[in-house]
Amino acid sequence: GNVSADFHTRTNMSASAVCHQFRAPAGAGRIRRAANRSARAAKRVSARASPAVSAASVSPRKVLIVNTNGGGHANIGFWLAKTLAAQGHQVTLNVVGEQDDKKMQKPPFSYFGELTSAGVRTVWANPGDLASKASGEKFDVVVDNNGKDLDSVGPVADFAVAAGASQFFFVSSAGMYKPTATPPHLEGDAVKESAGHNQVESMLASKPFKYSSFRPQYFTGYGNNKDCEEWFFDRLVRGRPVPVPGSGDQLSVVAHAEDVATMMAAAVGNDAAAGQVFNAVTNKAVTLNGMVEICAKAAGVTPTIVNYDVNDMPEGVEVKKAFPFRPIHFYSYPAKALEVLDWKPKHDLATDMAERFAFYKASGRADKEMAFENDDKILNHVRR
Repeated sequence: GNVSADFHTRTNMSASAVCHQFRAPAGAGRIRRAANRSARAAKRVSARASPAVSAASVSPRKVLIVNTNGGGHANIGFWLAKTLAAQGHQVTLNVVGEQDDKKMQKPPFSYFGELTSAGVRTVWANPGDLASKASGEKFDVVVDNNGKDLDSVGPVADFAVAAGASQFFFVSSAGMYKPTATPPHLEGDAVKESAGHNQVESMLASKPFKYSSFRPQYFTGYGNNKDCEEWFFDRLVRGRPVPVPGSGDQLSVVAHAEDVATMMAAAVGNDAAAGQVFNAVTNKAVTLNGMVEICAKAAGVTPTIVNYDVNDMPEGVEVKKAFPFRPIHFYSYPAKALEVLDWKPKHDLATDMAERFAFYKASGRADKEMAFENDDKILNHVRR
């Protein structure tokens, strides 16, 4: 469809009419049926796939979410759109790139029917094209859940000013914190000055809107499309040892994307959020070995954990490619959101992993042939 026309459709159109404006990507029906089967299986374990959100305490806002078309962050935008729509806000979810991109056949994009049926408008445009394709549109809140640097976020910020937005939310990253001897990372702790996310936050502070930055870390949940728990399940269901760097006692944090979304939703129309940085994480840490144990319990197996020295790696193996999390303490705490936004998470990791394992089994991934070359090199090196 013509994205420009899509952007200018009346926002009071029925959800079905909005849905029909957009051409389903090739193979979407097959993907959707598979996704539906997987979703049904997941829902048998837990009915957590829909947002249990009370009505918004603020008047309905017009919200534009500029959403990445790849990587784990896409699921934050999906859950934010779902959450805000449930609260009565008018939501437009703009996916970067093209509607016929093959990525649209994967979660969370293959679940967009859930958004359009809730009244969310889904459109496709690159950040630099917003000024022309959405010219004349007005929004109260603009969310950038795509950019990592000034080049990508700058055009969205400029569009937000032109659209009369009073609030701008930036989905940043907790990866910008400098490693610390005193975890957890709290808002205000030292960050890498050269980080693109840091430069974006500084730029946004100079704009005429009220900006808030949200720094997520690792996350999971319905709609997730980036390997997190799957990495552990892949090994556990095949009876393989799970190689974990270091002692395995390092602290990390894995949040449900819905908890990130409800935190951001709590900032809509909330003056207390102005100029604030929020660690968009849950309030409980997990150790690296603990992540294996929780995933093993969800899979109904007893794990074999093999800890290894990251300073004594086999030739040609990098720890960042051999394990999905950082091998150091990488643990942020949502102190600001708990205090300022009156927010609290509703999910817990054990229940989330049970739900995600049901989805994993239903997807057929447990039965696929897989090679574990890095694992084998590490395990052989440890056994020398």
